[in-house]
Amino acid sequence: MAVTIKHVAEAAGVSVSTVSYTLNNSGAVSQEKRLKVMEAVKTLGYVPNGMAKSLKMKKNGFIGYFAYSLYGVVYGEVLRGIENEMDKHDQEMIAARCGRLQSITHISRLLRERMVDGAIVFSETIPNEVLSTLADTGCPVVVLDRELSGPRISSVLIDNVNSAFRVGEYIHSLGLRKVACLFGDGYDGQKRLLGLKEAVGEFGLSLPDHWCVRGNWEEDHAYQETIKFIRKGNRPEVIFALNDEMAMGCIRALRDMLIRVPEDISVIGMDDIAASSLFSPSLTTVHRPLYELGEMAAKTLLDMMNGGPSSKIILPTALVQRESCIKHWAI
Repeated sequence: MAVTIKHVAEAAGVSVSTVSYTLNNSGAVSQEKRLKVMEAVKTLGYVPNGMAKSLKMKKNGFIGYFAYSLYGVVYGEVLRGIENEMDKHDQEMIAARCGRLQSITHISRLLRERMVDGAIVFSETIPNEVLSTLADTGCPVVVLDRELSGPRISSVLIDNVNSAFRVGEYIHSLGLRKVACLFGDGYDGQKRLLGLKEAVGEFGLSLPDHWCVRGNWEEDHAYQETIKFIRKGNRPEVIFALNDEMAMGCIRALRDMLIRVPEDISVIGMDDIAASSLFSPSLTTVHRPLYELGEMAAKTLLDMMNGGPSSKIILPTALVQRESCIKHWAI
C-alpha cells in the first residue's frame, strides 16, 4: 500500500496541514514539528505524487539552476559559465530566481516533486532539508553557497576564508594596522569575515567590533553606512569591503567627504568584477573565478548525473593590486 500524507501526519503526530506546509515550505511550522515531519518522510519513504510520476519517467530532460538573482555582475557571470558548459553537452536547462522577496514555495515544490534531473543551487533561501530530500530521490544537487554533503550532493565553492586571510596578510605587509570592514550576511560573508579575523589575530591588526559595518553587499547601502561610520569620528587606515560593490560605494562616500583614497584611507574589495578595473581609483581586490565557478558546477552536476561521485571542490583566488590601496606596488 502506498504511503500517503496522512500516514506521515500520523507517524509525526501532527496534522495533515502541518505536513503539507512543511513539504511545500509554506505556512508557520515550528522547527520541532518540521524535524518530526522530515523524519517521518524519511522513515516511511513517502514520495509526493508528482515526484512518484517523475521517478517512473526517470528523466525530464531538464536541469534546474536556482539562484538568488539571474542578473548582475556576480550571478550573471556564474550563469554564463553554467550555460556554456551545458551547451557543450546539448543539455537543456531552466533557471529560476529565488531571492529575498520571492516566495520559494513553488521552487520547493518543484524540487520536492523532482521536476528536474539535476539542480544547481545558488540561493540560501532554499532550505538544506529541501535539497537533501531531492538528493535522497536520486536527483543530484550542486550547491554554490553552502557546505552541504551527501551521496548525491556536491559543493563547488571559492576559498573564502583563505582569500580574506591573505588580504589581512597583504594589509600587514603594507605597514597598515587599523582596519575596518564592510560585510554582508550569508555563507560568503561569514567565511570572509572569519578569514579576516584570523589574519587580525595572526598579524596583530586592529579590528574593533564596531568597525565591522553591515553593508548588505550593495553599493548604495555601503555608501550610506560609510558616511555614518566616518562621521562618528572613526578613522581606519584601510577599509576591506567583502565585495567590490560595497568597496565602490565606500570610495564614493569617502570622496564626497573629501577623504582621499588611498592617500588618507586605503580601500580593498573582493570578487574582481569587470567594473573594478575601470573605477577611479581602480580597485585593489581579490579575483574570484565566477565564470569558472559556474563552469565547474555544471561539469560536476553532469558527472554526477552520469553516475559520478559527489565531491567538494574549492576554487582558488588571487589578489589583484591596483590603485585604491596605498603602496599597491609593494609586493
